[in-house]
Amino acid sequence: MRTLLMAGVALTVSLIGPVAVADATAERAALDRIERPQVCGPAVSANTGTPVADMVMVEGFGTGGFAVDTIVPEAQAWFNHGVRLRWAFEHKESVRAFRKARLLDPTCGMCAWGEAWALGPNLNGGGNDDDSQSAALKAARDARRLARRATPMQRQMIDALVQRYSGLKGSRDRRFALAMDRIARRNPSDITVAAITADAWMLKADEWWDDGGKAKDPGITRAMGILEQALATAPDDPGAIHLYIHLTEWSDDPHKAIPYGERLASLAPGASHLVHMPSHTFYRVGRYRDAMMSNVNAVALDLKYDSLARPPGGVPGMALHAHNIHFGMGGALMAGGAEEGLKLAEWFLATYPDIPADNMWRQAMANNAYALYGRFGSADQVAGLAEPPETHPMLRVSWRLARGEAAARAGDAAAVRAEAAAIAAIRSQTGFAAGPNGEMRNDFTEVTQRVLEGRAAMIAGDADAAIAAFTRAAAIQGQGEEGGDPPIIWYPTRRSLAAALLLKGDAAGARAKLLELIEDWPNDPYSYFVLAEAEAALGNGEAAAEARRQSRIEWIGGAMDLKLT
Repeated sequence: MRTLLMAGVALTVSLIGPVAVADATAERAALDRIERPQVCGPAVSANTGTPVADMVMVEGFGTGGFAVDTIVPEAQAWFNHGVRLRWAFEHKESVRAFRKARLLDPTCGMCAWGEAWALGPNLNGGGNDDDSQSAALKAARDARRLARRATPMQRQMIDALVQRYSGLKGSRDRRFALAMDRIARRNPSDITVAAITADAWMLKADEWWDDGGKAKDPGITRAMGILEQALATAPDDPGAIHLYIHLTEWSDDPHKAIPYGERLASLAPGASHLVHMPSHTFYRVGRYRDAMMSNVNAVALDLKYDSLARPPGGVPGMALHAHNIHFGMGGALMAGGAEEGLKLAEWFLATYPDIPADNMWRQAMANNAYALYGRFGSADQVAGLAEPPETHPMLRVSWRLARGEAAARAGDAAAVRAEAAAIAAIRSQTGFAAGPNGEMRNDFTEVTQRVLEGRAAMIAGDADAAIAAFTRAAAIQGQGEEGGDPPIIWYPTRRSLAAALLLKGDAAGARAKLLELIEDWPNDPYSYFVLAEAEAALGNGEAAAEARRQSRIEWIGGAMDLKLT
C-alpha cells in the first residue's frame, strides 16, 4: 500500500505529549504511530466546570438513553440527552447534561454514572488527564453510593466504571473493557451496553489495523462483532453507527459502513458531528462531493447550536468545529467544489484569526484554506489575503502556496517560481526544523515548495525539472502511513508526477503510476483526467473514454489542465 505524509489529526495527537525530537528515528516512529488515527479532533477535557442550570436542550440528536433510577421526568430527559450528546462526541456538553440531571434529582445514581462515563476516555483522546479521571472516579463512587434503585445490570455498569478510574493506570482500559464485555454477553440485546463495550475495546487497543486492513488487536475483532450484531438488531442506532464508521474506516472494507452513513444525518439532524461522520466513509471510498457537503451541513449546524444553546466558548470553542471545516475543505479541493470550498476557507480564516504560534495543527489545517484560494479564488481574493506574521512560518508557507497556485492558473511560471523560492527561504531559517514536530514541519513545507517548483516547470515545458520536483514531493508524502481525516497534504502528489511523466513522453509510466494511485485515492477525478490523457497517448481509445467518464463522476469544477494537476 502506498502511503501519504500526514493524516488530518496526526499533528493534533502529537501535541498531546512530548515527542523525542533529538532522535530522528524516534520522531519518525512516533509519526508512524499516529498516522492512521481513529479520532476526530483534539484531546480536551470535558471537566470544564461550566454552569449547567441554564443549559438548553437542543433537539435533533437522535435516539439514545434508557430508563434509570429517577422518578423526576426532567432528570430522565436530561440523562437521555446526555447519552445522545456523548455518542455525538459532544463530550463537554454531555457532562453538563448529566450534571443537570443530577441537579434535578440528586438521588439519581445512574445520573452520576453518566457524568463519570462522559468525563472519561474517549476516541478523541480526551478524558485521560488526572483532573478528569479524579472527577470521574468521584462521580462513579457517588453513583455506587446512590444506586439503590438501579437495576442489577446498571449496578454492574457502575462497578465497571469504578474500575475504569481505579488502580494501576496501565490496566484500567483493559479492566473496563473486560467488565463491560461480561455485561454485554449477559445482555446481548441491549444496544447501549453493546456500544459502550465496543467503544471500550476500541479505546483499549493501541493499534487497530495492519497495512492490509486486518485487525491487529483481538479487541478490535470483538468490537467489530459487537457492533455488527447490534446494527443487525438496531440498524438506526446513531451511537453504534458512529462507532462503526470509525472502526471500518481503515479496515479492509470501508464500504460496509456506506448504508449506515447514508442515513446517519437523517437520524440525528441536529448533531453536527453525526452529520459530519459519514464523510469519513465517503472520503475513504472516493465520494468527495458527499464528503464536502456533509461538512458544509455540519458547519451550519454548529452555528445553529451556538445560536440555540450558547455553549461556553461559542463556535470557536467547539472542539470539532475546525475539524468539520477542514474536512469540508478537503472534499471541496478534491471535487473542484469552488463555491462551497471558498466559503469554508473564508470562514476558517475568520473564525481562527489568531492561531497560537505553537499550534502546529491549526496552522497545518489552514493550508487547505489557502489552497482553496490558490486553486479557485479570484485575483482580488488572493491579493486580499493578509500576509501572516513571521512568528507563524507554516502559515506564511501556506500563504505563499495560495499565491503560487493562483500564479500557476495564470500561466506565470516566474511568479510561481518566486513563491517556491520564498518558501525555500523560510525553510532555511535557523531553527525551522528544530524542536517538537520539527521533522514533520519541514516535510510538510518542503512538499509545498516542491509542488510549486513542479507547477512552474510544467508551465515552462521543462519535463525533467517537473519530474524531479514531483518525485521529491511524492517521496516525502510517502514516508508515513496512508492518512485520512482528511490528509493534511490535500491531494496525492503522485498524480502531478504522472502528469510530468506524460509531458516527458512516458505515457506508459504515467499510466502505471495512476493505476497504482487510484487504489489509494479511489475516484480521484483529476487522476482519471490524467489517465485519460495517458491512455489516449498510448492509442487506447476505449480506455481513454472510460477514464474521461470516470473523471466527471466526482468533479464539479471547471476545465482540467495537466499543468495544474
